[in-house]
Amino acid sequence: MITNNYLKCLKELESNVSIELVEDYTKKAVGGFPEEIFLDEKEAILDFANIKLKDKDIESFDLASTAISWRSLLSLPDVVLKGGFVFNGITDALILPTDYFKNTINIKSDEDYSQTLGWFERLPMGVDDSLRGCFIKEEGNFPPPVAFFNGGGEWYVKLDFDYYKYMELLFENYGFKGWQYFYIDIVKEIPRLDQVLDDMRVAVKTLPLLFPEKDWSYHIHRYNDTIERLK
Repeated sequence: MITNNYLKCLKELESNVSIELVEDYTKKAVGGFPEEIFLDEKEAILDFANIKLKDKDIESFDLASTAISWRSLLSLPDVVLKGGFVFNGITDALILPTDYFKNTINIKSDEDYSQTLGWFERLPMGVDDSLRGCFIKEEGNFPPPVAFFNGGGEWYVKLDFDYYKYMELLFENYGFKGWQYFYIDIVKEIPRLDQVLDDMRVAVKTLPLLFPEKDWSYHIHRYNDTIERLK
């Protein structure tokens, strides 16, 4: 399912005459992950993180070397929409320690997950690679819970859906910059709120013109509702 959703997303980007793929940051290839290597990775993740993968989870490893970067070619005043995605290896995301998320805040304030975050997806360089999808590493079955991280504002939030839904939404939204904002509660306490709202504004202004065959009414409603609530 993940691979099929990616290939559908890629096909629609490539066929859109109003979109340019940035070749320097694009690696389209996706390949079947070798089963023997997957078995080794599965064992390593269980040993080091006590997270158990099933055989069907091998598909999550297929995009480890894939990266897409795109930009809109539409001539709109004060608006340039960009997007894409770069994937981290699942093993690295679940096992490797990192100080990258140190001293960042959870805008829900329910718990401090900053020391347990491991990124599995981000925007490409030249767009904003500080926006990342992360695992909240905890023992149990794969996938663990996921969070959205905003490095520019040094905040994150635990998401109300799982890794597989995140990947589905990522490809449905073509990874446009700030797509995650439309699936979380935007509150006044968010650091650098003006940038968040501007990313949402650019998206709702551009998407219906860039992909006119798709229904973007959900995004428009979420943006308008957010602006109204924050008045």
